[in-house]
Amino acid sequence: MTDSAPGVEMLDVFDDLGRHLGVKSRDAVHQSGDWHRVFHCQIAAIRNGVPVVVLQRRSNRKAAFPGLLDLSAAGHLAAGEAPLDGVRELAEELGVSPHREKLVLLGERRLVDDSGEGRLNKEMTSVFLLRDDRPLNGYVLQSAEVDAVFDAPIDDLLALFAGDINNVELFGVEHAGSEKAREVSAQVSLTDFVPGQSYWVSLFIMCERFLRGERPLAI
Repeated sequence: MTDSAPGVEMLDVFDDLGRHLGVKSRDAVHQSGDWHRVFHCQIAAIRNGVPVVVLQRRSNRKAAFPGLLDLSAAGHLAAGEAPLDGVRELAEELGVSPHREKLVLLGERRLVDDSGEGRLNKEMTSVFLLRDDRPLNGYVLQSAEVDAVFDAPIDDLLALFAGDINNVELFGVEHAGSEKAREVSAQVSLTDFVPGQSYWVSLFIMCERFLRGERPLAI
């Protein structure tokens, strides 16, 4: 065990070969550019026969990519956590508590970027899919993290990312699960998404296959 000050988020750090080096605070990890583990989960659903993905709009209070559309749930894995322990992010951000066996692992994605959280971000991201057909007003959003959720038809998103269209209208629920919940719509373009075009396209294609019951699935 590594002692840390109350409220300080501690992360496992790794070398370029994925070997565990120790534990550091989240702030220190992003300042020194250490490899660390992250959890991603993309929810897919069928709405009136249409395959969709559920996207979250990040709170404007977030240090990284405020106000942009992101996949359903994402977060850092704390020191000592395994990839599936990240399922807690679904509960924290969306109020969703699935059985772990419902999550389908696509694989691990490595990313190096400047997320706005420190000097350098180097992530080893475990990527999962989850089928969840509950309506958007069935989510309970953590306001500090997420301010809205949207249904996004996969065909429309693929057309957008291919450059065939410039905008897509999405329908969703703002502040879902609270007294301020209300239905909203938004015209979105590529600039409204967290950066990572090739990753997004791969996710959308895998979600399509997943909803059709096709295998294999990989990222």
